[in-house]
Amino acid sequence: MKVLRDWKVRILLAALILFVATYSTLYQNRSVELPIEETRAQYTDTQDLFRAIPQEHFETETGQDIYDRLARQQSILGMQRYILSEKEGNTVEGLEEIVSDYVDQGIEMAENQLYFHAADDFESQELLLTFMPSEIEINNRLKFLNYLKENDVAIDWNPMSPSLVLYTLVNIIAGVFIYIIAAIFGADRFSRDQENNWSITQGLPYTWKFQWRQRTFISWVLIWMTLIIGILISYFVSRLSTDTGTLMYPVQLYDGESAVYISILQYVVMTLLLAMALSYVIIKLSTGLSWVFRNIYLTITIVVAIFFIPYIFTIISPLGSWNPFLYIQLLPMLEGEWADIGNVNIVKMLIAIALFYILIEILFHFIFKLIPTRTGRLERRKN
Repeated sequence: MKVLRDWKVRILLAALILFVATYSTLYQNRSVELPIEETRAQYTDTQDLFRAIPQEHFETETGQDIYDRLARQQSILGMQRYILSEKEGNTVEGLEEIVSDYVDQGIEMAENQLYFHAADDFESQELLLTFMPSEIEINNRLKFLNYLKENDVAIDWNPMSPSLVLYTLVNIIAGVFIYIIAAIFGADRFSRDQENNWSITQGLPYTWKFQWRQRTFISWVLIWMTLIIGILISYFVSRLSTDTGTLMYPVQLYDGESAVYISILQYVVMTLLLAMALSYVIIKLSTGLSWVFRNIYLTITIVVAIFFIPYIFTIISPLGSWNPFLYIQLLPMLEGEWADIGNVNIVKMLIAIALFYILIEILFHFIFKLIPTRTGRLERRKN
């Protein structure tokens, strides 16, 4: 394959697989907050609440109920802290009747927190709620815990578990990273081939459209073969260092109207497929622009700059969720950053990608007819 014979392409592919394959090792060196530390902080906050709220506010019927629930919260947090420290799952073997189940405790605690939000007749409610998550956060926590319960998945005490590292890596790839890689691979080779092989690229035996599409497809295949191999290596390397976590562990996904929880495996497959579809359009654009400008740096700058177009809509209105430029970035849609805009969802993203593909095809159909084939001679391609 001619593309692979290029030493620059081989270096880029080697660098790409090296970064992705070793990501889990690099990630292990990060300092992150363990769930047990968060639980300790919540336990301390509950103690501070008892001291901050005047005792007379607990003397009413509602106040006494809140006092009992806060005491129960502190008891639950103490048991959850112990469960997480033992690193055995949702309970501790041999002590199930004493420490109960982490997920059941979490559901009870979330329901208590929702009660605090509804207790409008409690005199210190405003102070109480400063120590509580918002109602949206509590309801999302309930969805998370119910997923664990329904699918019989244990809470993961380790944020460095292979499945969570895989989730983080896929999100990195699906962001600006894939724009940069696609821009680099598409930005140089097509124009060079046309200039260096001018005598045999005048539409015979292959039209310029065929060469453009072929170059795009080859670059796309090489990039994603490398990325997928690197992702698999990274995941299995991280499995060697720790045996915690499961691909069935839940992560949040915005479904257009609210947050839902799906398994990491589902999320990874879905996100990679969407990133693959979007990257094909990016590579096609980059390859075409390389022929227009014949300047690798300008081409890369333009393609990467397109990634930041959606940030314009943080200043001005995008005029609805059907604006295709909202879907230039994948993660804001999946993470619900466009929630205030309306029903932004995966179906609309697929339609937007298809529209961009058609637009690029039409655009370059005319652009290529206007560009001289070779510098120094104003000869145009005969299609």
